[in-house]
Amino acid sequence: MSIEGSRIYHVNVNCSDLERSARFYEALGLRRVLRTVPSATQSGEAFGLDEVAWDAWMMQSDDAMDGLSLDLLQWITPPPTGAPSRLDGEPGFNRLMITTPDLDAAIERALAAGGTLVGGPVEVEAGPERPVLAMVLDPDGVPVQLLAADGVSLAQVVINCVDIDATLTYYTEVMGLVAQHEVVEMVWTRELFGTATDIRVRAAILADRGSRVTVALVQWLDPAPVEGARVRSANELGLFRMAWSTPDCAADEATIRAAGSRPLAPTGELSVGDEFPLLEVLFWPGPNGECLELIETTDRFGPLVR
Repeated sequence: MSIEGSRIYHVNVNCSDLERSARFYEALGLRRVLRTVPSATQSGEAFGLDEVAWDAWMMQSDDAMDGLSLDLLQWITPPPTGAPSRLDGEPGFNRLMITTPDLDAAIERALAAGGTLVGGPVEVEAGPERPVLAMVLDPDGVPVQLLAADGVSLAQVVINCVDIDATLTYYTEVMGLVAQHEVVEMVWTRELFGTATDIRVRAAILADRGSRVTVALVQWLDPAPVEGARVRSANELGLFRMAWSTPDCAADEATIRAAGSRPLAPTGELSVGDEFPLLEVLFWPGPNGECLELIETTDRFGPLVR
């Protein structure tokens, strides 16, 4: 049984300097659409923290509300800590993929905005097509894969898996995503990842029924991951959570618990700003330690969710 009536709404990146990171993602074609900054510290139970406060921008691509939004967030209480996931097989959220109509120009703008080029542009084999890709790091070191395409889209989230078959089952049967093909073995070029050797992986692509977003599941085979899965703290830098909007958070919580997942706290209220209604939210670790989130939607929320 999967969560009902839900769609992927946003992916969260924790940053150390909100303005600097916002300028970087603007250089890649995203735009700021909504500031979410609660005026007071509040309970952080939903995040697994004592008290929380932050400043954040919701950013969108050409897809607007039909696509994936970026929740770019700077923690105030507690302050940001740690480091983003590396470009290796460490389980959990690994990187974003953003499409761009002019790859060379996007790379140039990204570097001018504080990014770092890891590899590419390089043409790669992907079935019958040969897409052109580049890999950059944002100012905090978050990996962003750029794909030459017709427009700007925050198109994909990549998750590294301990066990890709078990993860595929979870995301299709519990989270309601749709597998686009069977798990396949492939080789990634060292030119894109800045590694000494090519990388052998097993991978699958999942599509969201309610939007244009895809999720890539990847299990590294060679070189093998050096670390196992862990649950990152909510204030660690880098990719932390991916959120689904839902009409009934409490009902979906029952589905998630029945699947064996343990939320950080029961469904509860969270403020994202004084001018917005309180949100009903739920956070829990996915199969590889990645934080998943539900946000209950109603007509009251206007530009926040739909």
